[in-house]
Amino acid sequence: MSPTQPTNELTKVDPMSKPARLQVDPATIPDSDKPPQSGTTFNIWFLKWSGGDSSTRSFTQSKFKVNIKRDSGYTKAQTRSPICLFFARGCCYRGKSCPYFHRLPLPTDYTPTTQDCFGRDKTAEYRDDMDGVGSFNKVNRTLYVGGLYIKPGIEEVITKFFSEFGDIEKIKVIHNKSCAFITMRYESSAQFAKEAMQNQSLGGQEVLYVRWANEDPNPEAQRHEKRRLEELALETVRNLLNSTTDQDSNPTKRTKTVTVEEPQEEVVGVEPSIKTIEASEVPSNESKPILSNSTLKKVAKIRNTLTVHKEIKSTNENLSTVLGGYSSDEDDEEEQDGDK
Repeated sequence: MSPTQPTNELTKVDPMSKPARLQVDPATIPDSDKPPQSGTTFNIWFLKWSGGDSSTRSFTQSKFKVNIKRDSGYTKAQTRSPICLFFARGCCYRGKSCPYFHRLPLPTDYTPTTQDCFGRDKTAEYRDDMDGVGSFNKVNRTLYVGGLYIKPGIEEVITKFFSEFGDIEKIKVIHNKSCAFITMRYESSAQFAKEAMQNQSLGGQEVLYVRWANEDPNPEAQRHEKRRLEELALETVRNLLNSTTDQDSNPTKRTKTVTVEEPQEEVVGVEPSIKTIEASEVPSNESKPILSNSTLKKVAKIRNTLTVHKEIKSTNENLSTVLGGYSSDEDDEEEQDGDK
């Protein structure tokens, strides 16, 4: 008997240790398996027709439904790959060969604010029917669920079906309108639940239609949301400070070599030299100069010497230019004496 843990027990602990299940066999899907045509172009991302009447909704239950425990598994997804949209709808036919994740979105997943967890681009404003991907101008965690059959214990039934896709913070059922508002803990969980429960049922014959909820007009709810965002910001800042403190407590000493080459002019009494200065990158309260005082004095001396030489040379050239072929009286007297 092998002492290692059996495979079936391991997959129960970690569902991602098994390959993703093939949710749908592509050979069993006919080409005509589409909703009734109501437009000119069929959009496979939204499973609906576009270019026609968009006011009608489907009253037919979906043939597919995701089962998180059974369908989750590893795929060919990379680190920052999005979640598979068709996995959430329960109709991915690629299984472990899918280039997207077959699992629930995690709070640690990297998702740009302009996209949802499936990698689809958000828009600036919501659609008129509050369907679609959503807006990047607002973090929306609340779903509107219509088409409910109101019955005793409806809140527990909703919790049972929607909690499969993430933590639920609040459920509010409007009994006289057969609808409910469900607030998830994370926006990515709401995005996944919206796709997973679209055109599904709660164990009966109803057909749910899920949309994004409008902002709650209740002032108390708005204050609660504001406090939640402030607490989230404080927690983010606190985590950043903790990570910075951990890095400062373990400084890594590194040294670098800086080579300073002095000017190569030939000056009597001063020879050019190359000095190597060792500098440490460990933070220090005192700022240390790169060049020593002796080096600076030598550089200043060379500069002054060169300046004097240039001034004398320039003065002689100017005199010769001004005088031209003229000479001084003393020179003339010396020439006359020589002639005598």
